[in-house]
Amino acid sequence: MNRPDNTELALLAFRRAIGLWAGLSVFYLAGYYLFGYPFPTPVDLVAILVVVCLGVVLGVAFSFASPLPRGTGLPRIVRTALIAIPALGIGIALQLFIEGPQGDRAYYAMFALAAWLGSTFITEDETDEEEGADTSDFDVLDLGR
Repeated sequence: MNRPDNTELALLAFRRAIGLWAGLSVFYLAGYYLFGYPFPTPVDLVAILVVVCLGVVLGVAFSFASPLPRGTGLPRIVRTALIAIPALGIGIALQLFIEGPQGDRAYYAMFALAAWLGSTFITEDETDEEEGADTSDFDVLDLGR
């Protein structure tokens, strides 16, 4: 497992949460002028920040259990489904808790997006794959003797 030390991981997660919160805040501000969304109040912005921080924390915790695979393909798709489906469920629960049944903001999607983006800091160690390749090469050499 290739992971940054705890201080660096906390700073990376904080930076990701603030960046995502800023992007979503700008989205809702632009949505007010472009699409007629309700204007985001300071309480809405704080709620977005809390939801994003909780999502990033869930993503970091998930990445300890399932680090991001090095290569692309089916393992990454399965891993994304394993984080996205529960995150959407938890996000819907947060949505109902924060705004009730008729919400103006998509807190569930913010939570799932933050969880997915927060789960990318810890990756699988590539030396494990290389060691596996080295032993298979050694077995082939032994058979040739």
